[in-house]
Amino acid sequence: MKAFYEVLEQLYKKVLLGATLENDSHHYIFYLNPAFSDQDCSTTTSLEWTNTFGIQDKHQLSSVKVAPISVAPVRLKSTSQMDVAREVKLLQLTVMEVMITRILSVETEFHAKEKYRDIIKILLESAEVDTKLISMFQNLDKLLSHMAAKCLALLLYFQLKEKIILSNSWITFCQKNLSEYSESDKVIYCLWTHTAVIKEIFKDTCSQKAEILKQFLTPFETIFEVFYNSLFSQHFENCQDTSKIINCLMCFLELLELLVASRIYLKLHFTCQRILFLKPSCVLEVITWPVQTFVKRKVIIFIKKCLLHKVGEDLFCGPVPASMPSDCHLEMDMLALANAVLQAVNLGLLKTLSVHGKPSFFGGDEIQPGCEHISDPDHVILRAVSLVIMKALEIKFQNCISANEMKGNSPNPLFMQCITIYFSIIIHNYQISAL
Repeated sequence: MKAFYEVLEQLYKKVLLGATLENDSHHYIFYLNPAFSDQDCSTTTSLEWTNTFGIQDKHQLSSVKVAPISVAPVRLKSTSQMDVAREVKLLQLTVMEVMITRILSVETEFHAKEKYRDIIKILLESAEVDTKLISMFQNLDKLLSHMAAKCLALLLYFQLKEKIILSNSWITFCQKNLSEYSESDKVIYCLWTHTAVIKEIFKDTCSQKAEILKQFLTPFETIFEVFYNSLFSQHFENCQDTSKIINCLMCFLELLELLVASRIYLKLHFTCQRILFLKPSCVLEVITWPVQTFVKRKVIIFIKKCLLHKVGEDLFCGPVPASMPSDCHLEMDMLALANAVLQAVNLGLLKTLSVHGKPSFFGGDEIQPGCEHISDPDHVILRAVSLVIMKALEIKFQNCISANEMKGNSPNPLFMQCITIYFSIIIHNYQISAL
């Protein structure tokens, strides 16, 4: 096992440097193909590992001429500290991740990139590596599960870039686990992997972003809406493990943000990109859930970014026009979201939203004797809520003016009175005079 690990370590250093690999691709597959279980990983003898690849490759490493770069050494811990099979799996995943990153980098030398591409394609076709990575999601080792999710996200993005059809194992896994909410970690890893792939698409500077995202979202056109309905229909107080539903909610909100952003910037029109606008009250009702303040803050900021067209702008690489072309369908969706916000204000849902800031201390959590503590309001959430309501009113007002202009009428005085009522509700709910 130690000899096997040392060969992997040599391969890791070469790929990290972007060096060209000289041996046949199948020799490297032997070392990169993860086992389904730790027992599988330990059944092969060290003699087989050495004869297949090891001694010959160590000599080749010294003959490779590449630019000098500092390489963080990967050290094998003793068996008394950690299971060697786990270390091997982690290093296999690391090498695959670095290899795909090298393929996607414009700085990698052409011949090295082609060799890496050939190895990854063989892993996908013959070794069914994506199926093995999915099986690691249920591993109790969180680091191993997380590394498997990161590696799988890059593999999926590699398939999209190479126009390779996504594997049935991944599509089936997602459809099974997103068909309804469950407290399984598989759901969270499924959502996280989707989010990571879309982030990679956003970061890409190529001009085919819309086509790549379309290929990725097509198999999941309806499943996201099913999961949306299932998640937001949960009775929070009946959940056995509230941390699971909170983690799931936070992951799903991040995915929703990217789906909305792709609708705005890439001009795609999938149903899964519109689920927030079709049923916005589901997300707004999270404000009434008995959850921590940071969850409610996340929801408010998410709604604010949607109404202001600011979703995903920190991730989107490439030119973003200062003024987006008019999209009547998107405008109607934003109006639906604005109406839902104003209705929530009218129903008093925002009264459950705390605006009292939590005291923060430098170097501890206790107030020193003699130091009087004055609790300040949470200015972040106050600003966000104010912007959400004002933007919702602006969208509603613009829509009414446009409708009246088409009819040749002046703005309805009753609507102006409604604006005054809404601002009165805001002042009453947040007691601004007391701040």
